[in-house]
Amino acid sequence: MYNLLTHKLFIVFISVITFGSCKEKTKPGNNELLWYKYPAKYWNSQSLHIGNGYMGASIMGGVDKEVITLSEKTMWQGGPFRGNWEEIGVNPMSVEKLPEIRKAIVEGDIQKADDMARKYYIGENKLFGNFTAIGDLEIDFGMDTAGVANYRRFLDLSKAISGVTFQSDGIEYTREYFCSYPDKIIGIKLKASKDKALSFSLGMKILQDSFRVVIRENIYELQGFINGNKRPFNVMIKVDTDGETDASSGNKLEVKDAGSATLWIAIATNYAMKHPDYIGEDPSLKNEMTIGAIANRSFEALKSVHVKDYSELYSRTKLHLKGDEKLEALPTNERWQRLKTGGIDQGLKEMTFNLGRYLVISSSRPGTLPANLQGVWNNFKVAPWAGNYQSNINLQEIYWSCGPTGLLECQEAYIDWIQDLSVWGKEIAKRIYGTDGWTSHATGNIWGHATPTDALSWGVYPAGAAWHCQHLWEQFAFGQDTAYLRNTAYPLMKDAAIFYLQNLVGYKDKLILVPAVSAEHGAVLTSEGLLAASSSGGNETKDLYHIPGSSQDTEMIWDLFSNTIAAASILKADADFRQKLQEKIDQLLPLKIGKYGQLQEWDLDIDNPNGHHRHIAHLYAVAPGYQIHPLINQELAQAAKKSLDMRGDGRFLSDDRASGGNWSVAHRMWCWARLLDGERANKIFTQLLAEQGFENLTTYQQADYHWERKDFYKENDSLFCHFQLDASASIPGFMAELLMQSHLGSIDLLPALPGEWSEGRVTGLRARGGYVVDIEWENRELVGCRITARTNKIPVVRLKGVVVDTNKDIRIKFN
Repeated sequence: MYNLLTHKLFIVFISVITFGSCKEKTKPGNNELLWYKYPAKYWNSQSLHIGNGYMGASIMGGVDKEVITLSEKTMWQGGPFRGNWEEIGVNPMSVEKLPEIRKAIVEGDIQKADDMARKYYIGENKLFGNFTAIGDLEIDFGMDTAGVANYRRFLDLSKAISGVTFQSDGIEYTREYFCSYPDKIIGIKLKASKDKALSFSLGMKILQDSFRVVIRENIYELQGFINGNKRPFNVMIKVDTDGETDASSGNKLEVKDAGSATLWIAIATNYAMKHPDYIGEDPSLKNEMTIGAIANRSFEALKSVHVKDYSELYSRTKLHLKGDEKLEALPTNERWQRLKTGGIDQGLKEMTFNLGRYLVISSSRPGTLPANLQGVWNNFKVAPWAGNYQSNINLQEIYWSCGPTGLLECQEAYIDWIQDLSVWGKEIAKRIYGTDGWTSHATGNIWGHATPTDALSWGVYPAGAAWHCQHLWEQFAFGQDTAYLRNTAYPLMKDAAIFYLQNLVGYKDKLILVPAVSAEHGAVLTSEGLLAASSSGGNETKDLYHIPGSSQDTEMIWDLFSNTIAAASILKADADFRQKLQEKIDQLLPLKIGKYGQLQEWDLDIDNPNGHHRHIAHLYAVAPGYQIHPLINQELAQAAKKSLDMRGDGRFLSDDRASGGNWSVAHRMWCWARLLDGERANKIFTQLLAEQGFENLTTYQQADYHWERKDFYKENDSLFCHFQLDASASIPGFMAELLMQSHLGSIDLLPALPGEWSEGRVTGLRARGGYVVDIEWENRELVGCRITARTNKIPVVRLKGVVVDTNKDIRIKFN
């Protein structure tokens, strides 16, 4: 990736102001530390999570028994292609029937198109599988909780270290947890302030069906096979202690009369992202090597390596919002409860900025799989919604913060996954569409799944590849690595563009993509004509889906073609291809404003003024796209605002279509930030944390069902709440957008600053073009700005929409 040291730096100061120093903290502040006075009860809502991109642990912090759910991202049921294309979702009639399906759509025969698509286009992927958990590590201390005092559990976001401290019968007990990316290991240090005061038994409650436990001396080893596909997995736990170890009690390892004990946990499967079989090394051998590599290294030494590695990423960006120091001294759950009852706590929002970056770093690192719906954490045999790579917003939303907060390395896992997906996507383009290039659809897994499967509402989504390609481009836009653009991003973008070039069809003298469904949204035939569905009543077959001219597809293809042209221009490549893309952009069906003043979701003006559908797919052009913005086109921007008003900001629990959850709320707040309404954006942000957030400050998706372990859930509004990473991960990027935007080719300072954030400072924000931006403000007015650049190109700078005169107000200071 991009090497900063190979380029000169220069500093741009806005010289009409004095830039104040953004003070560095020597220890974690109150808004970098989640802490609680009691153990967790519910995994999703109260547990504290550690991870390293490969594996994760959800820590409950119990006194007499510590329970830690262990997960590893390659623990997946299902499997790769085995030679039968129908088995992975390719409908054998698709290529033959596609022209007839398209003809029905273009002619407005939606029911016929839907019926044919179900029969001749949608397939069934019998090998899709799901993310699955290993189980719970249980450390039983047999301790009497009656005498426990001063209990505290915490997660230090500045160091990625979690811990528990308490006193019992005059003895202080401490537990410390970290998950190291460099050493691929979970480290746990258990300690008592008195010699021989620490005793416990260690065992596992295992969720997979086929396994055995092998205990030898100070090693607890779990050897197992993943349900369904029988792929091997291995958990190896080494215990170093000054006490005695005893393995005579069956499937548990006991430690007796110790002053301290260190647990080292390695987890592996035989998965490798190697097309087509995805088979790597034996997991037992991998874990033996991992445990062996740390044999002569102390807990403190390994922790230091972990903190240094993590902090290099985390410390790149620092945000401080002036808040109330008295509030910031309270336990995190008390601050959260206060927010739920209408209290203001800017510091708590600062904490979510820090937590979001922590979650991204902890769940997505180079060489790992990308974060899935649950990131890297999972407590169930079948993760909610399979724990899949949902690609009609959820996966992408997880990575929206990477560019603005300087975490491009964390997005590499996603980019590697896209490369693998494109290999299968080429086959799918040929076998389903009969064309060149590559494509993918709404759901993905670790096996390269790219087919349209399951239901029409989410399965018919050929624009998936276009959205993936936006992240390929954003990686370059922020990092400015032309080698990456030439060798990785541009070839993938070009091949995807070729697919869409060959699959656009004529409609009203313009071009549209069909078959395609606006994300999970359809219409019903009423006495007044076709109307966007507000509720399906649980019966998808009542809805009509193939409504021609989905704005979502036009916007994504516009985005892909525009970015591909820009990439080719930078590389001085494919002039004829660039021209062809531009010609097709000009022929795309234009965006329309409907009878309510709204941005139309389809070519037909059928938007429902009373519909609150969770997806706002047609507002892709606002965020994360850049086709609509108040500084570009006020009329379309106003129409986008009207659409947002019609859909509503929060939850509508009586409407099954609108009960989407955290990710849909996050998309709304991002759109309002892009539309320069910081007050509305911040209002929705508060709703997200208070109404769809947990007291551990993660956010959740809701549904009217539970998955396997009902007792683990916090029940809210009669719905079971599932932790989901997408919205939480997007919060840092969203907050950055309120302070600085760069998607219009300029650096826009304080474009949507909420009144609540009257004073603050931020260092290390990233702007497209390779710029690093520090900002300080008071009374909502800019006090100082420092811009560090990687090239000698002077950026266009705007302050609240007004361009700063580069001849008068900006001077350049070379480093």
